[in-house]
Parts: sequence; structure tokens; C-alpha cells
Amino acid sequence: MEHGKRKGSAASGKVGSLCGLWLLVMGLVVGACRDSVGTALYVTIDFPSSIQMDQLLVSGVVAGSSIGPHVLPEQPERLLANGETFRILLSSVQGKAEAELTVEGMRQGERVALGTNRVEVREGDEVDITVHLDPASPDGEPNGGSCPDCASGCCANGICTSPAFNTCGTGGVACVTCDPRTSNACSPQGACVCGQGPACDPITADQCINGQCKCGNASACGFGQECVAGKCECTPTSCGGCCNGNVCAPGNNINACGRNGVTCEKCKKTCNSTGTCS
Repeated sequence: MEHGKRKGSAASGKVGSLCGLWLLVMGLVVGACRDSVGTALYVTIDFPSSIQMDQLLVSGVVAGSSIGPHVLPEQPERLLANGETFRILLSSVQGKAEAELTVEGMRQGERVALGTNRVEVREGDEVDITVHLDPASPDGEPNGGSCPDCASGCCANGICTSPAFNTCGTGGVACVTCDPRTSNACSPQGACVCGQGPACDPITADQCINGQCKCGNASACGFGQECVAGKCECTPTSCGGCCNGNVCAPGNNINACGRNGVTCEKCKKTCNSTGTCS
């Protein structure tokens, strides 16, 4: 059990976005994810590099009330990285209570990892909790031992299999098939890759050609852009600020105001923190 505390004011109960995963899309700064928000859990996920997952299914119980289940992100965008974080705001805690949190790692809609942890929460405090995820079968049962002595391969129907494009993975985890749109090989470490780099981000690229991520025939899209039908565009999916043509602006300027990928608006007086003019 790992925990720490940060003071804050009361907050309503919900699960926030994974800070490390969507900072650029949301147009926030790293520090924003560590601001005090009231009674909350600040969750860090920890898992071996051999596990490949693109979503989390988060559930739990605190003070007799259920947490979730919540899926983060709502739509898979890329493989998650070890150490990414998200926040759960709690409204049902009065005084002290124990929280139990379960995090399931998902890959292409199937469960590949599972972890749980407990921590004591206190009204008004934000508490750190780290959840370690181990390999798990699709039915949720841990399967790290289902392929004994399979450190350099993955499990396919209970058989230790060497990493390949259609059977990618190491450490005895369930094999996955690499996506031909975002990768062209499985690395010796059991990760789907495009050339010498990681698999392409499906938001910024639509194909991996000759080991390079591409949007159409051009390079992968830049910050705040989404690859749509082979062209880089500023969209609500890719831009947390406002779109000035195909450029994603922060959206907090009087000359370019807006949030969540709307068209930038020029304000007469002020651009509010909500991305609206006044």
C-alpha cells in the first residue's frame, strides 16, 4: 500500500483523464495534473514493458460507494506507458475510509492485465496510490504462470510462442497481433513497432510505410492535429484549444479564443478560462 496526501477543497465524484496520456490533446501543462482538487485518489499505474495495453477499466469501492467502472480513454489512441496517472474525485468520504481500487489493462478490447491496491483516504485530502498490473487472461484471472519459462515469448493458446507480427509479446503474456496500419514488426522486446520507433499514433498517422509513420503520403501530423482521410487537420479529437485553420492554438488569447477544437474566435474584451469571449 502506497499513499501520500495533499490538501484541497471538496469535489464531486468522478474519474478524470489520464494526465500523462492526454496532456497535449487537452492543451494543459504537466503541473495542472497535480493541483489540489479536494478528496481524491491520484493513481499511478505500474506494469512491465512486456504488457501492451491501450485502455484501462477502473473500478473500486470507497466508504461503501462504488467507483466506476470507467474506461480510460473512452477510445484507444495509443499504447499506454508505464507510470501514467489519472485522478479519481471522491464525494462520499466523511472523515476516514479505506478505498480499494481495481485497474484492468485492455488491449484491443480484451483484458490483458489486472491489478488492485488499497489505501486510506481522508476527507479533504488527495492521496497517492500506485496500482501494479500483472499479466491476466481475458476472463480477468492472472495468467503470468500459464506459460512457464516463457520470458522471451508470449502465450498463444497456452503455448510459448516466439515474438512475431501476429504473435507479439514477451514475458509469457497473451500474444497480440500488431496493427498493420500503425506497425510493421514486433521487436525482440515484444512490442509492436514501426521501423526503429514505437507503433504509430493512430491519431496522427494512418499508416506505417517503410518504417516511417505517415498521414497519407506525408509525414505524421504534428501537435494538435489529427490524420483525417490522409490529411492533417485540427479537430476536436486532437486539439484542446481552438482551431485556427489546421493549427491548434492554446485558445486562451483574446485574438484566438476557444476550447475543445472549436474554431478560434476573436474576442472584443476578454477570453475567459472556459474558452468563451466576454
